[in-house]
Amino acid sequence: MNAVKELENKISQGHSLVRADLSGMDLSGIDLSGIDLTGANLSGCNLSNSNLSHAKLGATSRENANLDGAKMEETKMELSIDDLQQKIGNAQNLGGYNLSDYNLAGIDLSGARLAHANLSGANLKGADLRGAYLYEANLSNANLSEADLTGAQLRRANLTGSIRINAKIRKWALKGAYIAGATAYKDDA
Repeated sequence: MNAVKELENKISQGHSLVRADLSGMDLSGIDLSGIDLTGANLSGCNLSNSNLSHAKLGATSRENANLDGAKMEETKMELSIDDLQQKIGNAQNLGGYNLSDYNLAGIDLSGARLAHANLSGANLKGADLRGAYLYEANLSNANLSEADLTGAQLRRANLTGSIRINAKIRKWALKGAYIAGATAYKDDA
């Protein structure tokens, strides 16, 4: 039995594909709708014309994966930390991405375009967010302690319940942001 048929049998029997190693496999045209692939290795995987609708691709490794023509309606595409840093380095727009509960402590997100991104509960302690565009981003319950938000655009961002101890942020940047229940000391950059 080839690897694809074996995989299809596992799927039909309800086996989990969480953290599965599917690297380099030719899965073109396969039906993976609704499958949880969280943490799976999809590097070099051919997923062209596959059905990934409603699938969960949280923290998957997708380097050189072919997703041409794949159906992805309501697919939950979350980034791995490596993918995130690569996208930031290539100045790609990360607007709308789900980065909730990610550990991004100390990461360089300077200049990142994160409008409408979900960063709720994320650990951004000591992160470099200088000049980041966080318009309408969800930063509720995020840890922004010691983060550098100098020049960050936070208009209409949700900072409800966030922690900003010793964060470098100008008060004017918070104009129009939602900050109920936030803990802030020395927001002064």
